[in-house]
Amino acid sequence: MYRTLALRKAAENVPYIYTNPFRAKRHWPPDFSKFSQKQQFRFERTYKRRTKLKWARPKWVKGVKLVQMASITCG
Repeated sequence: MYRTLALRKAAENVPYIYTNPFRAKRHWPPDFSKFSQKQQFRFERTYKRRTKLKWARPKWVKGVKLVQMASITCG
């Protein structure tokens, strides 16, 4: 019993990064000094595209537009 309590207490202090069963395939962030200019450009382009897709919230934007139009027409 004491052994499991000690193991649980020790596991609480370990960050999730080290105990995550799903390891990342690539190290993040990558070392840009090892990339060529072309590789850097392609990486930045795909990263920007992915961040735009990640942060795009079409439902939120549509809701805000509807609320704005409703407040303009009814107010």
